Amino acid sequence: MRRGKTRTLCSIHVRRIGQVTRKTKSEVLFEEFCECHQLDWAPVETGPAKTPDYRLRFGSTTVFVEIEQIESDDGLDPTGVSSRTVGDHVRRKIAEARKQLQTVSRGGSPTILLIYNSVDPMQLFGTETHDFICAMYGELTVRLREGRLTDSFHGRNSLLRRGINTSFSAVGHLRQGQSGPEVRIFENIYSRYPLPFEQLPPCFDVVRIEMENAA
Repeated sequence: MRRGKTRTLCSIHVRRIGQVTRKTKSEVLFEEFCECHQLDWAPVETGPAKTPDYRLRFGSTTVFVEIEQIESDDGLDPTGVSSRTVGDHVRRKIAEARKQLQTVSRGGSPTILLIYNSVDPMQLFGTETHDFICAMYGELTVRLREGRLTDSFHGRNSLLRRGINTSFSAVGHLRQGQSGPEVRIFENIYSRYPLPFEQLPPCFDVVRIEMENAA
C-alpha cells in the first residue's frame, strides 16, 4: 500500500447563516470542502434513475461522487468497550451506493464513494484506515507454519475484485478535521475507469494501492 503525502488543509468554512437546507450533514460538509478548495463542482440533478450526488471536474475529466452516512451505532458503546467486525460499516455503504455509481460508470466516468461517520465524533468506530482496506480488498489473513508467520494477504469479504464493483474508482472518508473538512480516498485497483490521479489537487489525501498477495 502506497500512501500519498498528508495534505495541509485550509481553514476556510462556508457559513450558511439563515439558510434553510434539507441537505444531510455529510452533504453540507462535502460542499464546504469543495468551496474551501475552490473545486469545480455541482450537484447532480435527480431524475427517475438512480444517480450520484455530485460531479467534480479535474481538467478534462468529470468525476461523479456519491455521499453516504454511517448512522448505525450497532456495537458502539461510548461508556465502555465497543466491538465490531472490521470493515462492516464500509461494506454496507459500498453495497448501498452500487446502483448510483453504476449508472454513470457505464457512460465512461470515474466515480468516488465518500463515507461520513455520523455516529462517532472521533471517526474511529468503523472508519479507520483498516476498515476501508479490509472492506475493499478483504480481511487480512496470515499463514503460520510451525508457529512462524510465512505469508499474509487480504482475502475474505472483499467487495472490490476483478470484475466485481469495477464502477467504483475509489472509496473515501469524508470527515471534519481540526482545520476544516478533509477527504482521504483509497484507490480501487480493479476500477474500470481509474481516477485522474495526476490531476487531483493536493487537498485530496490519496492512498494508492499495491496488491502483492491476494486470496
